[in-house]
Amino acid sequence: MAPATGWFATRELERGVWLVAEPIHVNCFLVAGRERAVLIDSGLGIADIRPIVESLTDLDVMVANTHHHWDHVGGNDRFSEVAIHELGEEHLRAGDDLAFAGKYVTFTKELLERFAEFKALDHLFYELLADETTPRPLPEGFDPANWRIAPCVPTRLLRDGDEIDLGGRTLRVLHTPGHTPDSVCFLDEANGLLFGGDTYNTGPIYAHMPDSELEAFARSTQRIAAMADGIRRVYMAHVTRYAENAPFVHEVADGFAAIQAGDVQWEEAYDDAGEPVRACWFARFGVFARPSAV
Repeated sequence: MAPATGWFATRELERGVWLVAEPIHVNCFLVAGRERAVLIDSGLGIADIRPIVESLTDLDVMVANTHHHWDHVGGNDRFSEVAIHELGEEHLRAGDDLAFAGKYVTFTKELLERFAEFKALDHLFYELLADETTPRPLPEGFDPANWRIAPCVPTRLLRDGDEIDLGGRTLRVLHTPGHTPDSVCFLDEANGLLFGGDTYNTGPIYAHMPDSELEAFARSTQRIAAMADGIRRVYMAHVTRYAENAPFVHEVADGFAAIQAGDVQWEEAYDDAGEPVRACWFARFGVFARPSAV
């Protein structure tokens, strides 16, 4: 296993596609065509993602956000071109003062302390860890009191069915509301790749946020499942299992259908911020919902 260096970890996943991870906080993806490249989400903004991207490609890079949440747009201000679904525009323009930054840093410090135990067990028994799944200490000089998501004026507003032409490679915009009203997936049809943002996750899928909607999630995941024959890999924005095979989109759609039918077992749980949720679990993922929503 390569030594963990720096805040970011990168890995070439296949030709013209790189993982740019802030392990294990968020996974961004760089996709290159012949003429330009797109960075799908820009991370936390804790460290500058642009030099990492520039080390991977000489092409001009546009950011394309899967939705407006802080952990996906933190590096937007480092780039001159930013695209987001039209329903996310005002959120980008407003920025975010990250009132909960202290709580998130506390969670991160606890994660790092407990990770030492996990790392020892992994080395002894499992050998699951890789560079891009090994969390790093917070960067030297990082001050959570000054952590902000800068306001950003998007240069392109996306709608369902739009295409992002990279030259010999095209990403199609699929509007997939559920996690947020502006959530999208990006589909590289020629190569069978779905970049799922927070619509998919191999841990808990967050359907408990203030603007999340379970019914919209069910509709969106059913729509994607109908396209599964053209999908080879699904890339996701969180946790360590950031890639899955095509049947995963059917599993997620079936899970949300079961939720809509009332055919799941809920349990009391807490999200990463310590907020109470109800959780149900399936073979390769879970769903968090608001207590009042189930």
